[in-house]
Amino acid sequence: MNANLICPACGTQYPEDDVVWRCRCGSFLDLNDTFTCDPSRFRGPENLKRYASVLPLRNPSSAVTFGEGFTPLHPMVFYGIQVMAKMDFLLTTGSFKDRGAFLMINKCRELGIRSIVEDSSGNSACAIAAYCALAGIRAQIFMPAGNSSAKTVQVRTYGATLHKIPGNRSDCARAAEEAAGESYYAAHTRNPYFLHGTKTVIYEIMEQSRWEAPDYIFVPVGSGSQILGIWLGLQEMKRSGVIGRYPRLVAVQSEHCCPLKNNREGKQTPELPASPLLAEGIAIRIPPRMDQILEAVAQTDGDVVAVSDLDIVEALQASALQGVYIEPTSAAAVAAIKQYNGRLKQSDRVVVSLTGHGLKASARMETLINTA
Repeated sequence: MNANLICPACGTQYPEDDVVWRCRCGSFLDLNDTFTCDPSRFRGPENLKRYASVLPLRNPSSAVTFGEGFTPLHPMVFYGIQVMAKMDFLLTTGSFKDRGAFLMINKCRELGIRSIVEDSSGNSACAIAAYCALAGIRAQIFMPAGNSSAKTVQVRTYGATLHKIPGNRSDCARAAEEAAGESYYAAHTRNPYFLHGTKTVIYEIMEQSRWEAPDYIFVPVGSGSQILGIWLGLQEMKRSGVIGRYPRLVAVQSEHCCPLKNNREGKQTPELPASPLLAEGIAIRIPPRMDQILEAVAQTDGDVVAVSDLDIVEALQASALQGVYIEPTSAAAVAAIKQYNGRLKQSDRVVVSLTGHGLKASARMETLINTA
């Protein structure tokens, strides 16, 4: 494996052992990898270490872990459409972000990093704080002051130092970057190792589907760490001859913050309000990797969809009535399926990613239910 870090903006390369989180030109970095997908090498217990052959860890056997992975691929029905729901909200800290945190924090251990800074709307903060506690790494977490209290309590309980920043998500990111002068900036929006952790979800989906690729995958998108992880994994599988075609990737955002759709239409995304949006986990005004997200959608003949708060609440209730309690950000992906009613064939295999647990937003959920 050739595992240099490479800047997609200027082409500068850095050795993997360099403790660097961005290029000298200011861009994020990617991993210049040559991973080969060989399903016969996926052995052992059904957890993330199962995919060690496609993960950029030197010593995966010594990686710290909660034994996470293999969340259910559960049949559900939304708007009369049969789907398979990938229940990643059942990971250890209650969201799919555990996948990225597992790999990124274990890579920090390998590089000898003892202190990190991270900014997040909530789920990434929780995941990274938990894995830092497991790995013995000090964590400073920056979160918007108005976000869900359940997530801030979770972060503090893991022992991380929490900084609640007034303003919106962009204000939070600026504060964290300023603090990163003395610590490694483990930004899930930029870090390539985080993406290689999130790609494990598509490997699980494929194993659970007996290596038959779905026709559509609906994914809520903020910074894009899950959809880009899925895209990385799909490229590895196609390059290795494991799959012959790509599923269509459907990137879902809120109507209140839809930079992908605005980009396609040549519009600017307005500044976010200081108060958090209903789907706070995908309220990222300018995703650092927006061009890569749009490329993944284009290369898979996918789509960009924006959904209303009304449809998100409807999707929350439709999910709960089937016994599945998800947070509003996850429900956005479900709500997008409504726009495909009549466009999908009965034979289409549809996967929807349920990324975060409803317990993380119970106070807000109670208000929604009481006013519905």
